Amino acid sequence: MYLYKKFLFILICFTFLFAEKYNISLWSIPVAQVEMINNPGEVLFKTKSIGLVNYIWPHKNSYSTFYNTDNFGLRKYTKNIKQGDFTQELTWKYNIGDSTLVLGDIKTAIIDSIQTIFTLLARVSLESYEYLDTKWFPVDHESCTYKGRFLWSDTVSVLALNKQILCDHFRLDLIKLEQEKCGVEESDYFMENIIYHNSIRQIWVEKNNNKRIIKASAMVYGFPLEAIIINE
Repeated sequence: MYLYKKFLFILICFTFLFAEKYNISLWSIPVAQVEMINNPGEVLFKTKSIGLVNYIWPHKNSYSTFYNTDNFGLRKYTKNIKQGDFTQELTWKYNIGDSTLVLGDIKTAIIDSIQTIFTLLARVSLESYEYLDTKWFPVDHESCTYKGRFLWSDTVSVLALNKQILCDHFRLDLIKLEQEKCGVEESDYFMENIIYHNSIRQIWVEKNNNKRIIKASAMVYGFPLEAIIINE
């Protein structure tokens, strides 16, 4: 069961990636569907299992992030998890008075422009690759401190929606900073493992003004994952 849960994490791993609607597949087998709504100042992400996975270990998770539109700094983050037998509902709020991120009675000191996985994805859909390339951003990951960056690789055509779409190709790096103890006691598999230090995260962002995230891939624990946009 442990190995299966790790496997499921990989299936979910890149469902966080994107606006629009996506199919997530492992070795070309569909395993999940994702919907991500990216409004100014808000990212709403939903994922649900499909196919055989839905019978073996169903999940239906949602993540909501509100951010400052000037610097993409986190203002509120809520998640609602229904993943197998595991359920969880948590909310973090930014306290402008003392620059802390508050979860119940837990306070984490942060800076005003702190990022998250989701605000980084909002950035890559809005800002130019020239600005983002190699730039490190401070990242909070459920009360743990990381730094993250996009590394631009090249411009390539990606086959999606039955056509070739010109995209900027990035790698997303996430590195944990030194902390003795941080984070929540237990979390969902996606949030626990998306920051796994040996994972390779790649993103292809549409080159024209739409700047949709067209494709993502990951190789984690030896499993190849791929997310492809399915709606215009």
